[in-house]
Amino acid sequence: MYNFKTDRIAEIIKKNGYRTVGLQMPEGLKDYATGIADEVLEKTGCQIIISSDPCYGACDLADVGLSIFGADALFHFGHAPVLEAADIPTYYIEVHIDTDPIPLLEKNLSMLEKRVGLVTTVQHIGSLEKAKRFLEKNGFDVHIGKARGRTKHDGQVLGCSFSAARTIAENVDNFVYIGSGDFHPLGVALSTGKRTYAFDILQNEVRDIEPLKDRIIKKRFAEIGRAKDARTFGIIVGKKKGQMRKGLAIRIKESLEKRGKKAYLIYLDEITPENLISFRKLDALVNTACPRVTIDDAKRYKQVLLTPVELEIAIGERGWEEYKMDEF
Repeated sequence: MYNFKTDRIAEIIKKNGYRTVGLQMPEGLKDYATGIADEVLEKTGCQIIISSDPCYGACDLADVGLSIFGADALFHFGHAPVLEAADIPTYYIEVHIDTDPIPLLEKNLSMLEKRVGLVTTVQHIGSLEKAKRFLEKNGFDVHIGKARGRTKHDGQVLGCSFSAARTIAENVDNFVYIGSGDFHPLGVALSTGKRTYAFDILQNEVRDIEPLKDRIIKKRFAEIGRAKDARTFGIIVGKKKGQMRKGLAIRIKESLEKRGKKAYLIYLDEITPENLISFRKLDALVNTACPRVTIDDAKRYKQVLLTPVELEIAIGERGWEEYKMDEF
C-alpha cells in the first residue's frame, strides 16, 4: 500500500557517508518503522535510530534529540516539507496512498454544485488531478488552489493552513476534500464558509461537514462566552520548532495586560491536560501552538482553552461574525 522509498534513502546515506541516521513517522506509520529500518540497514549497514515520540506533522521534527544521540541525518516520513532549518540534515519522505477517487465521485455527483474546489492532504495528493479530469468531463467547473506558505503541493491543506482553499473560495460553490478524517475538511469549511464534503476514499463514504461545523461553532462560541469573565490567562508557547509563535504570544500577553488582565507565558513541548494541571488558578488558556489541540481536545481541559482568534472575540477585538480557524 505504501512506498517508503528505501532505495532513495539508501542512495542519500551512501552519497553523504552517513553512519547513523534517525527515522521519524506519525502514529499511523510506526508499525512499519522496524521493517524500514531492516531494509535501510541491509542496503547501507548504517546504524538506525527510531524516534518513538509522538509526531504531529512536518512541524514536529525529532532533529534535536536525534542529534544529541549522534544521528548524522533524519528521515521524516509521511509529510511534505514545512521547516527550512533543522539541527541535522532532514529529508522528508512523502508517503502517498495510491487510491482511485473516481468510483466514490461517480456515485455522488448529484450532491455537488457546479463550481467545485478540490483539496486534500499530502498522502492523497495524487488523487487531485484524477478527480479534476473526471469532474470536468462531467460538466463541473473545477478549481485547485495554488501552493502557498507552508504547503508544497497545489490543493494541499494542513491542520494549520487552509490557504489552498481560501484563495479559491470566491470561485467555488462547494469543496470536495479527498482523504480521511474530519479535521481537515472541517478546517476548510470554517476557513471558507463554503459547504464541504469529505470524500473518504479509505472508508468508501461521503460526509457532509456542515452539521459537524455547526456543532463545533456552537461549542467554540460557548467557550468564548465562558472566557469573557476570565481574569487570569495562561498563554501557551509551543516548544516544537514549527509551532512556536513567540511573537504572537507576547503580543497577546501585552494586549491582555492593557485590559487589566493577568497573563503568563507557559512554554512546553507536549500540550496535554496532564502537563498543565498545576496551573489550576488560571481562568483560561490561549494556545498559540497547534490549532488542532484546541479544536479537538478542548473538552479535556478544566479551564477554557482558546485559539488566538477566539481570544480576540472574547475581549472584543473581533466580532462574533468574524470567527475563523487559527492558521499559521
